[in-house]
Amino acid sequence: MKAVWFAAVMAVSMNVFASDNNSDKQELQQLLEQTQSLSAEFEQQVKDEQGNVLQSLSGTMTLKRPANLYWHTMRPDETVMVANGEKVWYYNPFVDQVTIYAQQDMVDNSPLLLVLDSNTNQWQNYSVTYTDERYLVKHNNDNSQLELAFDGNKLKEITMVQAHGERTELILNDVALNTQIDDQQFTFKVPAGVDVDDQS
Repeated sequence: MKAVWFAAVMAVSMNVFASDNNSDKQELQQLLEQTQSLSAEFEQQVKDEQGNVLQSLSGTMTLKRPANLYWHTMRPDETVMVANGEKVWYYNPFVDQVTIYAQQDMVDNSPLLLVLDSNTNQWQNYSVTYTDERYLVKHNNDNSQLELAFDGNKLKEITMVQAHGERTELILNDVALNTQIDDQQFTFKVPAGVDVDDQS
């Protein structure tokens, strides 16, 4: 579950190329603004603070502005997360359950949702520093950190470092930028017979 909420989120480096946090934040927001949609395959690993791999996942994801996300893990366990700007559906076929959340409440728990909206007020809670070809996005009220790396203007890596040192690393492959994506992909239909836990 933790890995899915990272689904999108947050490498420590030594060389700081820029120190103006406001400038770095504006630069990152402008870069994210160029991404109107993104589709990719991903490989994800969750590691403890010693670097031991706790969990490995693979799957596909699709982002579309202003606030749409489709996230599907296929190995080793299937899960689906769909966000449409108002609600987030998290479906776990193994336990036959769908949990529904208010999307605004999920931004702090899912950096992918923060990445989706470069202008959200939630950005006020973060500082940004550009270091070693990565944008380090730190929460002002805790020690969690989101790291974003780009290939040109394409997002290629997302790493989330939690306060206690656990890291979730997401590598994107076969990235397709700004292609036309049907909004129907972000409508989740609850399968028949599945338990629904609506927390929205």
